[in-house]
Amino acid sequence: MKLSEDHPTEEVLERYLTEALPEGDAERVEEHLLVCHSCIDSAEQALAFMESLRSAFEYLPKARAAGSQALNE
Repeated sequence: MKLSEDHPTEEVLERYLTEALPEGDAERVEEHLLVCHSCIDSAEQALAFMESLRSAFEYLPKARAAGSQALNE
């Protein structure tokens, strides 16, 4: 696991949040998050960003369909 000044890098946090880290690395990140409020904040921001992307991708096909329908009227 890559650390930046004893903290998981942004990439490592993102991989942790998407469950893409090997189990041992994930456990080390979890242990770190128990004591590091800065990394908890970073993880929460990353989660919020990922959730906004999910929402945008869910909305996009609906918006395209509505736009196509409006053009056909």
